[in-house]
Amino acid sequence: MDFTQAQSLLTFGIMLVVLFATPIYKLNNYIKAHTRNEHIKTAVEMANQAVAALVNSGVNTEQNKQKAVDELTQRIASNKLAKNFSKTEIESYVEQAIQQLNK
Repeated sequence: MDFTQAQSLLTFGIMLVVLFATPIYKLNNYIKAHTRNEHIKTAVEMANQAVAALVNSGVNTEQNKQKAVDELTQRIASNKLAKNFSKTEIESYVEQAIQQLNK
C-alpha cells in the first residue's frame, strides 16, 4: 500500500466517524432517557404498592407516610436503583401514590 492509498483509507475512516457520530450520540441520549423513564415507572409502581400495603392503617398519618418512603427506599436500593433517585424524588412518588389512592 502506498502513501496515497493509506491517506485515502484514513480519510474514508475519518469521514465514517464524522458521519455516524451524531446518530450514535442521539441514540445514546435516547437510550439514557428511555432507561430513566423505566426507572421512574418502576419507582412509581413500587410507591403505589408501598402505600397500598399501609392503606388499612390510615396512610394519611406522617408516620405511615414515612414507613412508605422507607419501604420504597429499601426496595429501590435492593433493585440497585438507589443511585438514580434522590430522597426528594422518592418522597414525591409516595405522595403521588397517596393522592392517586385518595381519588
